[in-house]
Amino acid sequence: MKINSVYRCSGGHYYGDAEIWERLESGTWTPCCWDTESGTEWMETADGELLVLEPIARSALPEGVSTERVAAGTAVNPSPATENF
Repeated sequence: MKINSVYRCSGGHYYGDAEIWERLESGTWTPCCWDTESGTEWMETADGELLVLEPIARSALPEGVSTERVAAGTAVNPSPATENF
């Protein structure tokens, strides 16, 4: 995982690297595999669901979704219409 990266999740949400690390450290997600060339990562959730995280450019985020720098990297802020991230 690259620092300050933004990912589109197969579940329809967007995550920054800081949010992904939070989930990994808490055990909410477990890494399954990754593609070092594309940066795509596969995570298993605590419920056994498989998620695909694909790195994207910040410019590819939907309107109203923004990023912010936090101590641990990048966090994604959903728009009010997508708050159930």
